Amino acid sequence: MSRLLIRSLLLLSLAAPLADAARREVNAIAAIVNGRVITRSEVDEAVKHTREMITITVPPGPERDRQLRTLEEDAINSLIERELILAEFDKLGGVLKDEIIEEDISKIINGERFKGDRDAFLAELRRTGMTLKRFKDLRRKIVTVEMMRSRETGGIKIVTPQQLQAAYEKHGDRFRGPGAVRLRTLMIPRVTADEGVTVDDQRELANTIRRRVLAGEDFAQMARTYSQDSAAADGGDRGTVTLESGDLRKDLVMAGLALKTGEVSIVLEDAVAFWLLKSENTKPGVKKPLSDPEVRDTCEKLALLDMRKEAHDRWVAKLMRTASIRRFDGDQVTSVTPPKSEPLPSAPRTAPAPTPPAPGSEAVEASPPAPEPEKRRVIDRLRIFRRD
Repeated sequence: MSRLLIRSLLLLSLAAPLADAARREVNAIAAIVNGRVITRSEVDEAVKHTREMITITVPPGPERDRQLRTLEEDAINSLIERELILAEFDKLGGVLKDEIIEEDISKIINGERFKGDRDAFLAELRRTGMTLKRFKDLRRKIVTVEMMRSRETGGIKIVTPQQLQAAYEKHGDRFRGPGAVRLRTLMIPRVTADEGVTVDDQRELANTIRRRVLAGEDFAQMARTYSQDSAAADGGDRGTVTLESGDLRKDLVMAGLALKTGEVSIVLEDAVAFWLLKSENTKPGVKKPLSDPEVRDTCEKLALLDMRKEAHDRWVAKLMRTASIRRFDGDQVTSVTPPKSEPLPSAPRTAPAPTPPAPGSEAVEASPPAPEPEKRRVIDRLRIFRRD
């Protein structure tokens, strides 16, 4: 037998286990919810684009690692929640007609991205490796979940004066005018001319400087000694800056405005440097009053969002209490239980009425009370709850 043939057979024998390992990784189980399997490939598909964005925009290091871990954890939790809601839909005897999904996909094709070009839409599916059937299945799940969420929270429409005031206090900073801050900066480059100094070395230098400043050493003197930005000779003094002044990058100004007077920031990272900021004097912008019509309208919307989120979270926690959920992380299996908490008071509701959010699901409701003719026509066409 020739050496070439032997080598070819050897390569084939090595390739088979590798291919099997790749398939096992794709089909590995991430979680099981009431017997429904969530695979690693579903998690990867959910985070793919955001993961790429983080990898491109966040420099390698602890912050990137933290964001990627958080992204995956959030994705698994969202997929678990989705399966809980889909199981509840099935338990209620829900039926989502095919025409709703066809209308949903038609809206996507006729939207801004594809402008009615079905061929372009199908080409994009092929580019991403997704079949039309798979896409329809995903859209069916998305539409179903949004309908169920709307069914559970869409009736919350009343905001009390107390809830309005609470929303104003919670989100008050967004109603402030432009603020100003007397700011000092200290910049440590990620890369130096010394090839023996690594990025991790520079990160540790920045953290060491911060610890020394917090222990009482002078920030200005540290900036003169270590900083390599244009304000180093002045002890990092940037003067008084605002978002409109253009004297400093807006992201750094925003970080500075978030500091209290005398406070030192954590070490901030960007693509080229590590930054420390110190506020010598922070002056918040003037806060618009709740009596301002625009502020009041925004607070009403924010209060409704908060109330609906609370109702949604109570509902999902209730579903979790009666569910069987197992998480898989390598060889470890973890049973998931909802956090114990005191029950929250029910949010005010109007008389039951549907507020569907999903495309193609207009006026969907269960057992509607004598609707007007046009509404009845739509409901009969799109009914999703079957009553036996």
